[in-house]
Amino acid sequence: MYANLFETYFHVVTANSGPMLEEVFRLRHQVYCEELGFEPQRASRLEHDEYDKRSTHCLLFHKASKTYIGCSRLILADSNEPEAPFPFELTCGKSLRWSFDSSAGTGRERYGEISRLAIIAKFRRFPRNEVAVADGGSEDFYDGDEDEKHLFPTISLGLYLAMTAIVLNQGLKGVFAMMEPRLARRLRRLGILFEQVGEAVEHHGLRGPFLIDCDSILNTLKPDCRALLGKIQNSLAIPHA
Repeated sequence: MYANLFETYFHVVTANSGPMLEEVFRLRHQVYCEELGFEPQRASRLEHDEYDKRSTHCLLFHKASKTYIGCSRLILADSNEPEAPFPFELTCGKSLRWSFDSSAGTGRERYGEISRLAIIAKFRRFPRNEVAVADGGSEDFYDGDEDEKHLFPTISLGLYLAMTAIVLNQGLKGVFAMMEPRLARRLRRLGILFEQVGEAVEHHGLRGPFLIDCDSILNTLKPDCRALLGKIQNSLAIPHA
C-alpha cells in the first residue's frame, strides 16, 4: 500500500549543495522559526547550524502541489574532531544510557543522527492539547484534498525511510534520533525497530533518544515498507540540481 501510494504522490531527492540545500534551509526556517518558534527568525529566512557542514540532506516533494513539503538530515561524525558529540548527546546529558567506544567497534564514526526532520504545517496536525512538533508527531495528515487523506502517515514514514536509505549507503552501524516515544512505537509496528537508549527529556515536546541497528533493519522491515525503501533508494540515486 505505502509503496505505490508514495510513488504516485511523492518523491525524495538528495539536497547537499546549491539551490537544493538552500531549499532545505528555507523549509526549516518556515517550520522551526516561523510556524513553531523553536528557533529565532533569521533575516535571510534560512535556518542552518554548525552541524549542517557534516550532514547529508534530503527533501520530500509533493507532486500534486509541485512543492517541497518536508526535509531531514543525517548528521555524521566530525572527521576533523572525531570525539565531537552529536546533538542528542548534549540534549540528553546524564540521562543517556549509551556511550561510544572505538575500541569496542562503537565509535562515533560508525553512527549518525537523524535530525531536523520537518514537515510544513499544511501536512501535519497534533492531537488536541498536545505540543506541536516539526515532524507531525505520531499523527500527521494532509489538510487538503479528501481523496489524498488516505496517503498519510506516508509523509513522516517516507522521510524516515529516506534517512534509512542514506544511512545504508553510508555503511553505518547504527543511527540515533530524538523522537516522541509513541512515534517510535508506531514505527516499530512497521518494522523500524528503534530502541530507547535514555530517558525522555523536554526538547520541543517530550522526546527520548532512540537507536536503530542498521545491520538488521532489512530483516525487520514489513514487506510494504521494504518495497517503499527500495523505491526511495532509486529516487535518491537520481541526481538533482
